[in-house]
Amino acid sequence: MGTVTNIARHSGIAYGGSSSFGEFPIALRVGDTLYMGSQHKAPKAGEAEDVAARTHSAFSSMVGTLSAAGLSMADLMKLHTYYVFDGEGAEVTQYWERMTDVRLQYLANPGPAATALRVSASPTRQDLITIDGIATYAKDRKRLMPAHTWDWSMPTPFSQGWLVGNKVYIGGQLSADLKGKAVAPWDAVAQTRNTMEFIRHVILEAGGTWDDLVALKIAYRHDGRDPEARKLLETILGIVRETLPKPGPTLTCFGVDLLYEGLVLEIDGVAVIGEQRKNVAATGSKDWVVTPGFSSGARVGNEVYIGGTSAPGAASLIAQTEASMERLLRTLAAAEGSPEDLVKINVYFKGDAAGEANDIQEIVRIVGEYLPANRPVLSVLRVPGLPHDGQSVQIDALAVDPHHG
Repeated sequence: MGTVTNIARHSGIAYGGSSSFGEFPIALRVGDTLYMGSQHKAPKAGEAEDVAARTHSAFSSMVGTLSAAGLSMADLMKLHTYYVFDGEGAEVTQYWERMTDVRLQYLANPGPAATALRVSASPTRQDLITIDGIATYAKDRKRLMPAHTWDWSMPTPFSQGWLVGNKVYIGGQLSADLKGKAVAPWDAVAQTRNTMEFIRHVILEAGGTWDDLVALKIAYRHDGRDPEARKLLETILGIVRETLPKPGPTLTCFGVDLLYEGLVLEIDGVAVIGEQRKNVAATGSKDWVVTPGFSSGARVGNEVYIGGTSAPGAASLIAQTEASMERLLRTLAAAEGSPEDLVKINVYFKGDAAGEANDIQEIVRIVGEYLPANRPVLSVLRVPGLPHDGQSVQIDALAVDPHHG
C-alpha cells in the first residue's frame, strides 16, 4: 500500500477552500483509493435555503477535490448524500427528486453506489446537504447490477454496488419495487428481509457470500420518539442476526427520516471477497454498551473496520465524545493498528438546533486531540436518534495500515 497523502494540502489545490473542520483534510489517498470527507459550503449571511444551490455547491466541491487528485466523477465508487428536509409523505420524494435533478448534472454514467439519508443537520441545519465518498484509481472495477433488485422513482445512473479489486461497495438497499415504491410499508420484519436479500444479491454478483461482509450500516426510521425507534431497531437487528453467520460484521446504526413513504430502514455495507476477517475486541470492552451479535472491530488484510463506538453512560456530549474516542483507539490497537493509520472517521451526534454549532466545534476539537498531526478525513452529522438510551454521540472509523500485508 502507498503513503497516505493529504490531497487538499499536498497538491496545493483546495477547490472551494479547505475542509470545514479545520485541520482535517478534505481528502486522503491511500494506494489506489481516495477517501473524501464532508463536501459542503456553509450558507452566506442572508442566503435563501435553496437545496438546488447547495447541492450545486457540494458537488462542485467534490468535482474539484477529485480533479485535484487526478480523478473524475467516473472514478467515484461510493457516494453518501445527507440532506435536511422537514416535509412528510410524497413531499419527501419530490424534494429528493429536485435535489437529484442537480446531482444528475454531475454524476457519471454509470454512477456510484449511493446512499441518501435525511438527517437533522449536515452538519448544521442551515447547510441542507453534505456529501462524502470513496473513489478509486484502479482499473480493475466492475459495476454490480443484479437482476434481483429494486429501482429509484426516477431514472438515475446510480449503481447497486461496485467491485473494485476484491472489495465490494454496497449502495443503500431498501424495500422498494422497480418504481421506487415501498414494499411492505411500515412492516419492519418484511422490509428487513427484503433489504438483506438485495444486499445478498449484490455480494453474490461480486462472487461472494455473507462470510465476506465486513461492515454494515443500518439507518432506521426515527420520528422523534426514542422508545419506539429503539424497539423498531431491535426488530430489524433480530432479522439481521438470523440472516448473517456468526460472528457478524462491524455495525453502525443511527436514526433518520427515510426517503419513500412507508420505509422503515435503509442498509449499506462493505464486503471483501475471499479475505479472512479477524474480529477484535479491546481489553475491557465487555463492560461497554454493545450490540450483541456484531463485531466491535475487524481486520481484513491491511484494513481495520471499527463499528459504531459509544459511551452512553457518560454525563455530557463532551464526556461521551472523549470516552468514545478512547474506546475507538483501544479497538484499533486490539487490531494491531495505530492512530496514524486512520483514513476516515464518521461522527453521528444527537442534539438540538440551538446548540449544534457549539456541539460540532467541541466534537471536532475533541476528536482532533486524540489524533496525530496526520489526520483522517471527517464527516459529522446530527441525527434524530441513536441506538442506546442516553446516547449523545457515536463514532465509527476505517484505518489502513500501509505496512501490513
